Amino acid sequence: MPLELWLAYVAICFLFAATPGPAVILTAGQAIARGFKAGFGVILGTQLGNLVYFTLSAAGLGAILATSETAFLTIKYAGAFYLIYLGIRTIINARKALEPVTDQKVPVWSHPFMQGLLNQLANPKSILFWGAMFPQFVDYRAENLLPQFAILAVTGITADIIILSSYAGLAARGGKFMASGPLAVWRERLSGGALIVVGGALSLMKRTT
Repeated sequence: MPLELWLAYVAICFLFAATPGPAVILTAGQAIARGFKAGFGVILGTQLGNLVYFTLSAAGLGAILATSETAFLTIKYAGAFYLIYLGIRTIINARKALEPVTDQKVPVWSHPFMQGLLNQLANPKSILFWGAMFPQFVDYRAENLLPQFAILAVTGITADIIILSSYAGLAARGGKFMASGPLAVWRERLSGGALIVVGGALSLMKRTT
């Protein structure tokens, strides 16, 4: 892969990651509510979602998914419903933040990692990037495509982790001021509101060709 092509890809990856979207909002919301660790859990789930789409794209299925209206709408609305549901539950249970902390396990479907994974899998922005734009940087005339796929995947995931970690760090600092008392209730409401906003944003996204 020519260096100038890779540098162009790096720039696009960082710009793509830095643009506020569902992943940024979800990461920041979890970091505010539960600290950097929760925000990073979202980030890890997001990267697994990216890896899934990267694999599909490398197998030639990404373009099909990106151009299939039925698949696009099914994934989009399923993810939107899931996040809105979690947001409503978080707001309803916001006052539980005033109760003593226990060792009760968090249901797997509401864990930050799972939220990040499902959010990314349902994110039309990711479907289009990995399914439609990513293949444009691959030189299919090369004898061995695996090194190209690996370089592009690692580059994209690394850029995403760097940007999202920055958002999580800033949000976690702000969340420290809402760690206890009535502010903790509003912290939970803010987190739930962020989930609803993300779900709503997903439901309104349109596929472009």
